[in-house]
Amino acid sequence: MSRIGKHRIAPVCLAAAGMIFPLTSTAGEIGDVQWHGYLTSALMVSSDGNYSGDVSDAGGAKDTRLGLSIATQVDEELSFAAQMKAKGTADFKMELDWAFANYDISESLTLRFGKIKYPVGLYNEYIDVGYTYPWIRPPEGFYNQDAVGPNLTRISYNGFGAALSGYAGDAEIGLDAFGGVVDVPDGHVNQLVGAKFHINYEDEIRFELSATTGVMEINDNTFGRQMMMDGQRHTSYTTGLAVDLARFLMTAEVGTASMGPKMMDMISGYVMMGYRFDDLMPHITWESWDVDGGWGQKVLGVGLRKELTTNSALKFEVRQVTPDTAQKPGPTGMDSGGLGLFSDVPAEKDVTIVGVAVEMVF
Repeated sequence: MSRIGKHRIAPVCLAAAGMIFPLTSTAGEIGDVQWHGYLTSALMVSSDGNYSGDVSDAGGAKDTRLGLSIATQVDEELSFAAQMKAKGTADFKMELDWAFANYDISESLTLRFGKIKYPVGLYNEYIDVGYTYPWIRPPEGFYNQDAVGPNLTRISYNGFGAALSGYAGDAEIGLDAFGGVVDVPDGHVNQLVGAKFHINYEDEIRFELSATTGVMEINDNTFGRQMMMDGQRHTSYTTGLAVDLARFLMTAEVGTASMGPKMMDMISGYVMMGYRFDDLMPHITWESWDVDGGWGQKVLGVGLRKELTTNSALKFEVRQVTPDTAQKPGPTGMDSGGLGLFSDVPAEKDVTIVGVAVEMVF
């Protein structure tokens, strides 16, 4: 096998994702219990300001994280999977990421119930498994989980889902429908209903289109921006395309979200391109997050990924973050939440963020 074939890591990395996240009935023989996991050790530092996830000019390893998943095939139709994770951004407190069951109605239809991984986004179902994508952090204008952030993706939802799949020639076509409740830092998104249509052509081309809607419930002890959205409908639309050829790869996603007040409407997206040179893969990413209220940010990032073994990689990354000049709403009201995804107001117009990480799956 060539070195490219041996170390080929698709941007959607379906093989590794299937190993770490048994989202379908892949738990082996009936009664068998399988364990898998991942580990990321990362160090990031900014030239100015406090960036999302506790990245500051003092540096830090808050992006370090560990996850362990378990899967078992209960019987011929029913399987179960769960994952626990600990992250530096949460002081390494172990928490339940997801835990749900798959019930196979037929070869093409599967029902899911429990705490289910949120299916929106090309990377979201395995967002913490850094080994499965090129960056140290996926584009945060699309995937960030901050309360005042893009609000396009979530960690998981509590409820039910149905996955319908089939083939048209060499292309796998699927439709996921889901509904329930999403827990967010300052409340809940109730009455969630969503759908995702996706096509996968031999792991070389993948396309996704999704739509979600739900009603926000904000905690009574929350102030400022959040209370404006209490009882408001949150609606999002996303689309994504990933192309992974022998050496060249490209990923692009764009999404919009509305959260009641017009000033909260937003659009975000990114484009990433990379090229493999044996065990090395340089890549470049441009991303944008724009909110009608005037806040947001632009990011230009370059990185280098080196395969260390078949299950581990070393990453270097430099990003230039240019936040918009309008401050986002904060806990105490308007114009008190910092710029872009910063929690404060950096003195520099363009902030440089540098990171290095070692990532593995096992």
